[in-house]
Parts: sequence; C-alpha cells; structure tokens
Amino acid sequence: MKYWKLFAAFVALSLCAAASAQDLKPVRDRDSKLFGYQDKSKNWVIPPAFQSAKRFNGGFAIVEQSGLKGLIDQTGAWVLKPEYDNIGKFDKSGLCEVTVKADRVKRRGLADQSGRLVIPVECYSISVDRREDLILAEKDVEVERLGVRPMWGVYDMQGEEIFAPQFSSAPSFSEGRGTATSAYNSLKGIISTDGQTLLPFNNLAISSRYGGYSVLTSDFVREVYDSRLLKTEDYAYAGYVRPYDPAGDPVRAAAWRVGAVGHRLSRNNLKEVRMNDGYRNRSANCSDLRLDWGYDRFVRLEPAVDEGAHPGSMLEPNSGLYYTVKAILYEKDGTPVGEVSRWGWFEGECEEGIIYNAEGAGLWMAMRDLNCPAVPAFSTSITGYRTIDHGSVLSGLGLSSYELDKMYNPETAGERYVEIITGENLGITAMQERPAPDLRAMRALDQAMRLPIFRRRFYMGQVVNCKTRPVEGGLELELSDRLVCRVADNFEEPSFSMKGEEEIFWGPGNARTVGLSLESVRPDPACTADDLYDSGCSFIVVLNLYEEDGTFLRTLGTAPALDFATDGALVFEALGIALLPEPYEAPASDNRRSSLGRWSSDDFRAPAGERAFRKQVINGAQRLPATLSALKGAGETLRSVRPAYNRGGYGGRNSYDGRGNYDQRGYESQGGYDNRSDSRSVHQNGGSYQRGNNARQR
Repeated sequence: MKYWKLFAAFVALSLCAAASAQDLKPVRDRDSKLFGYQDKSKNWVIPPAFQSAKRFNGGFAIVEQSGLKGLIDQTGAWVLKPEYDNIGKFDKSGLCEVTVKADRVKRRGLADQSGRLVIPVECYSISVDRREDLILAEKDVEVERLGVRPMWGVYDMQGEEIFAPQFSSAPSFSEGRGTATSAYNSLKGIISTDGQTLLPFNNLAISSRYGGYSVLTSDFVREVYDSRLLKTEDYAYAGYVRPYDPAGDPVRAAAWRVGAVGHRLSRNNLKEVRMNDGYRNRSANCSDLRLDWGYDRFVRLEPAVDEGAHPGSMLEPNSGLYYTVKAILYEKDGTPVGEVSRWGWFEGECEEGIIYNAEGAGLWMAMRDLNCPAVPAFSTSITGYRTIDHGSVLSGLGLSSYELDKMYNPETAGERYVEIITGENLGITAMQERPAPDLRAMRALDQAMRLPIFRRRFYMGQVVNCKTRPVEGGLELELSDRLVCRVADNFEEPSFSMKGEEEIFWGPGNARTVGLSLESVRPDPACTADDLYDSGCSFIVVLNLYEEDGTFLRTLGTAPALDFATDGALVFEALGIALLPEPYEAPASDNRRSSLGRWSSDDFRAPAGERAFRKQVINGAQRLPATLSALKGAGETLRSVRPAYNRGGYGGRNSYDGRGNYDQRGYESQGGYDNRSDSRSVHQNGGSYQRGNNARQR
C-alpha cells in the first residue's frame, strides 16, 4: 500500500505540474516587444526573452531566439537550446523531431525529453516504427570517388545502431522481421530487429504469405518459407540464363550491351574473318570459328582487368587499371565452359559488325545481325569501316565518361545489376507450358487443331514484324525484316513484373519454327468463337516457337483472333506480327544490305530507323470475324502454298497432342528431301558458300 500511495502522489504532482504549465500563456511585453509567459493572475512566470513563443504542450513549449527555435520547460529552463529551424511535438515514445536547414537542404534528428539527441541532426529522413520500437533513418554514406550518398539504417529507441546505413529505402518490419532492399545491388533480403540477416540480399521480390514469405530469387526460383523461415517449397522457372556478371567492376557494369560487349553471340553471328582490301571497297571472307559450339552454346566478349600487360590493353582513367577483352564460351543456360580468348581488343567496326582481335592471332567479327544464315563460310562486303582507338576503355569499348562515372554510385550500379538480370531473362514466363484446356472445350479444341492453319510451320524470314494501316480500298502492310516480340512477364506471390522487347533467335541452324495453336478461355466476345463444333467456348490464338525436332520451346505471344488473311499472309495486328508464305526479302534498292541481307534493331545492331522494310498494299482486304470458321478459311489458302526452305533446315508435318505440344513427323514434301541431303552452291555478291544439308529424319 505504501508504494501505491507514493506512486499516486507522484502522478498527482505530475498532473499538477502539467496543469500549471497549461495555465501559462505566451504574452508579448509592450516595452521590449518580446514574449514571455504569464499565469492566470497575469504575473510573469517566465520573463519576456523570446522573439516568438507557443503554448505549452505536455509540459514543453517551443520558443524562438535570434531566428532559431528551442524548447523550454515550465520553469523556463532550456531543454533544447535555440539551434534549430523547426522542432516537432513529442510523440508517445517521448521523442521529437528537430530540423536544421543549410544550403536549402534539411537535416533531421530526434531528441528525447531530457534534451539528448537520440539521433544526431544529420539525416535526410526519419521514421519511427512504434510497433517494433525502431527508428529508421536515412544518412549519408561515404562512397569511393563519389563522396556521400544517402542510405537507410536501423536504430533502437535509444539511438543504438542495429543496421548501419546500407538500404535503398526504409525497411518494413512486422513481428520482429522485415524486408529490405540493399543499396549496393538493389536486391531484397529479410532482416530481424536484433540485427540478423535472415535471408541474403539476393532476391528480386519478397512478400508476406500466411505468416511466412514468398520469394522470387535473382536466378528465378520461387521459394516459399513458413513462419519459422524454413523453406517448404521451391520451383525453378524454365529458361533461366545465368546473366553477364558485373562482378562489382564499374567498367564491366557500364559496358554491358555497349558495342559487342555482353551480347550472346552464337555460331551464326560470331565468325572468323580475313580482311581483303580492294581497289574500291573492302571485303571479308567469313568462316566458322573452330570452337566446340555444342548445342546452343554462345560466346560473350567481356572486359576484364589485365594484369599481364597484354598488347591492346586499355587504360581506365579513374582507377589507373588496364583492361583487356576476353571471349568466354558458355552453355545454353549461361554456365561457363571456358575462355576461348584470354585477351584481345576491338580493332574496328563497320556496318556489318565489330572486329575483335583474339590474342593477336586472329580476327573475329561479331555480326550485327542476330539471325545470320547458318552457313559455314561466305564473303561479305565491308562498308563504313573505321578503326577503333583502344588506348582507353572509353574509346576502346565505346563508353561515355558519364556512364562510367555513374557505375561508381552503388545505387545506379545496383539498378544496372537488376537490369542485367532481368534483361538476360526477359520472356522467361513464355518458357512455361500453356495451361490445360477447359474440359468442356477439349473436344472442340481437339477438332479445331486438325484445321490446316495449325498444321503449317513457318520459318525464319516468314515470321516478321509488321504494321497495318487502312487505305482506300484495302490495307497497307509495312513489313520489317526482323522479329521482335513485346514481352510482359508477370509473377505472382511475390508480385514482380518485367516488360520489354526481345529479338527472337532461330537456333544454331536457324531451323526453329513457329506454329499456331488454340487455347480455351472464359467466354469473351472479343476472342475467337466456336461456330464450327457448337461447344459455346471461346479461344485465343497462340504463337509458339519450336525446336527443329518439334519440341515446344516458348510462347511468342497470344492474340484474341486472327485479324487478316490476305495473299497467303496471316496478320496479327495486336501483336504486330505477320506470317508470310515466303521468306522476307528486303527491297533490292536498299544499298545498306550486306550479302546476308538482314538487319535488326538492338543498340548493338542496326538502328531502328535504318532497318530494311517494305510496304505492300492489299486491295480489298477485310478484317476477319473472330470465329473458328475464319481460321478454317485462312488455313485453306495455305494448302496451295509451296513449302518454304529454311536456311539450314527443312520442315516437316506436326501433330497436336491436345496439350499445346507437337510431335514432328518427317515426310517427303514438294521440293524437299527425306533422309537425304541436298547440297547446292549459292553465289552472293561475288562470293560463294555451300548451303548446309537439308535432311529430315523420318
């Protein structure tokens, strides 16, 4: 009882003191023009000494002297000396925010009721998490060459550091754990309020899930953790490729996708060359590199620090280090096989490609065209050739000093790291098999897939980008000489999305094919209706890419219906894709074309405004109704079309298995060969090459 009485007396005294403080009012003295505080009897309790004064709140009042604000108690004693541009109210945790403005930049701190600065006045932003008893503050961190950069740290309510400033945004906590984003690689991890890193910062997205977490890792594995942070399941997305690794090197990060650096170069577009200087123009004899290309292996040309002082090494002006360019062979999934050129440099560039000098022993050309014909040797003219100055990494790799300097900033370097991961894996959700059809639609789907339009295969050069424009009496098609697909990857639990464009690679022998299929969807008047089999179902048309043997590879896109079918060409307006009866041929008047005759629009390749295209007007073209009968009619026009040769391969018939997959069956087609080879000599621009065998297996 004695202790309770003492406690009650203490509370009563505190309330009395607070009440007396509330009774004090700020009053301006007529003589001095300064403010002080008077009681109800108009007696000066705190003499006038302030330029301005506010009412007491919670036993404290904000006053101003010499243009700066401070905090006093009810006796007039300073709790916070007048050193601040602004002082906030004390919150329930007994802390108030103080602000100092210097050179138009506001710095913030936190003070307690004793006047102690819990968080020094050096922060850009401060957030108090009262549920977790944490303080989140954004402070400056010293970064090499760039000076200070703001990052977020985590502190307890006494200002003791739990996590040093290292996060790009304020972590979000719940029940002792929180998700945070590293300022050094822009990836996410899980931390605890006691200073532990529970999940490393190696993830693209993290979300809470039934007391646990759903995680999308940087190598596109979906992981699920329970409330104890024990992994309960993981699922790897097909098609993941280990990306180009910046390795924390600003030169490597800045050089990704600049010139020929970082691109996946296949057997088709990385050739050994022998330069010929003619009287009027320059030419090159191109042949296959003597590498073990395996199946779908690729080479990346990558800058690396040169510790051996090799010829052609390039100076990095900021660090004083010298760099060389290595050629590294990778498996299809990005697993390193080995260095095929330990050092080298870029010697020159032309409209046809970029010349790489491999260890001073041979010249390689990274062709600008992603989809060069799969031929072992050919000759091509060289236009617009210029020598590359490889004295520094700026000129030798085609970098700008601004772009290189940005890579020393952890924030922009981290953003580039995520850009590389997503850029290398754009379209990864298209690697998944299409969903199973609705049971009610299976019969109609099986019958519809027997229509001629779904038995046809389209090859490289037959599937191109197009734009449509209505003209008087018909339709104008603008056909591009390439195939770039718009990609939108959407992941759920955790939510993550990627959007962009991706140029399609047609395989090591350019023998991959595109085929159409149907997929059942919920009834939708905008989608293809079943007017043939009376199922009442709706469908969308799916464009799929297949390997040479007919194995499903990926989905290129989906359209609600086929828009136009004219002169044997199938046009999907929403996708900007046309399927042509014959391979695309660029206009003969286009003098920019090499003997390979193909261009593309990536920044490593031809600019978008300079690619080859042709316009074609289709008189009397009518938009097709969104029905199966329209697809049937479009397929009938394909029967009379001569099967097209593929550059490097020849197509066969395919059958649908009811699940969106096709089994390829060889057959003897008009002009084709069955289990035999066809070797022909083809001449181009004064050069020649032997066309590869056109053989099919039965």
